[in-house]
Amino acid sequence: MPVLVEFVQIFFGTNFHTVVPGRVYRCAQPSPQTIEQMVASHGIRTVVNLRGCCNPFPWYLDEARATARLDICQEDICFSAGRLPSATELRHLIEVLDRCDYPLVLHCRRGADRTGLAAAVVLLLQSEVSFDAAARQLGVRYGHVRLGRPAHLDDFLDLYSDWLRTQGKTHARAVFRHWALHEYGAGACRADLEILTPVPLRAKVGEPTALQVRARNRSARPWRFRPTMNAGFHVGVHVWDIEDRQIVMVKSGLRDAEVKPGESIELTVVLPALERPGRYRLMVDLADEQHCWFFQTGSEPLEEELIVKDEG
Repeated sequence: MPVLVEFVQIFFGTNFHTVVPGRVYRCAQPSPQTIEQMVASHGIRTVVNLRGCCNPFPWYLDEARATARLDICQEDICFSAGRLPSATELRHLIEVLDRCDYPLVLHCRRGADRTGLAAAVVLLLQSEVSFDAAARQLGVRYGHVRLGRPAHLDDFLDLYSDWLRTQGKTHARAVFRHWALHEYGAGACRADLEILTPVPLRAKVGEPTALQVRARNRSARPWRFRPTMNAGFHVGVHVWDIEDRQIVMVKSGLRDAEVKPGESIELTVVLPALERPGRYRLMVDLADEQHCWFFQTGSEPLEEELIVKDEG
């Protein structure tokens, strides 16, 4: 019976747990009533929302009104349940943990994936527990299963463990802080991008445009390009018109190739014919088809203007 009760609590209840007694707690998306109860029972002073600013969604407005009414802080941090956190948002979380009022509660939608990762970060930064003990915050005990897209969150801890091994270091709070702030690069999702085609980019109405791109692997892991659209790595180009509407997205690199860290690859992306003259905005980025676009984890995409003229 206790196991059944715990199952219901995790998957259908608040999934409330203690991370650091008297200091840090974790839960699923809290209702205003739940926030009131946590303030009364645990003295919560800061709510860390890992779903990001989601105005005008009702759950977000309810949470914001509750924290304002109770005169406690709310911090919005944008983590994903299906990809590695961006380096920017990881730094944001660390900044919040450094300056916020305690006790605090971490939450996402289910309190399992994003919350588990953030709870592990708390322990790695602020406690003397072992790496393995911190990693258990991202586990079945709290509703997280290393399958499908949520498994990318486990890669965060793998990246840290791999870095410790290659550097000959052991985990310590200061070591993790240095890695998180200065070494973390979201797995394979770091690139330097360069357009080799002369700029400014120009094209004629009704004619396709060839764009040559060089991508250098700045990550610690290899890129594996594949000939299918739903697997491997590819270079993609998004095209927006003057009204900021995306009108086309094309990919290149549909072939078998491996680009090791420090190496680069040159690809030709063929933009389809555009039928209206004017100025268009291009964004060049890489995609890990089973994970994300690189810009979503903090790698800098490349933006350029394309001028299309009607010379007929």
